[in-house]
Amino acid sequence: MFQKILVAYDGSPSSETALSQGGELARLCQGELHLFGVIVSTGGMAIGQAAGAEDMLGREGNAIRSSLEDVAGKLRAEGLRVVTQTAEGSPAEEIARYALETGADLLIIGHIPHFSLGHWLQGSVAKALLRELPCSILVAKAR
Repeated sequence: MFQKILVAYDGSPSSETALSQGGELARLCQGELHLFGVIVSTGGMAIGQAAGAEDMLGREGNAIRSSLEDVAGKLRAEGLRVVTQTAEGSPAEEIARYALETGADLLIIGHIPHFSLGHWLQGSVAKALLRELPCSILVAKAR
């Protein structure tokens, strides 16, 4: 059914839920799990960098890459085929690009509760992905 499952992962509780459900599906389908992290270089982060703030993008990138590798190691030890990748840019654009590039059958993103800045941001990301991607999208919600 799903041979390439892409999980948008940033280490947040909502992405942990997406990861858990993605891992379960990868086991059931005997598929390959792609863990993808975006180092956000748009908006406030870009302004901070341009203003000469400390290397926030570098720190964020290192944290995301380290987190992806830690999680991937655990999943590989459980017998799953796992690929990790990061990119810098706009989350919707980078997730869509990677999904198309890899031929993902399913994208899993975490659900962010209503009435938060995260929900507003995720809403725009999810809407953009619905327009861009030919594959199914699962919004994983914590139980």
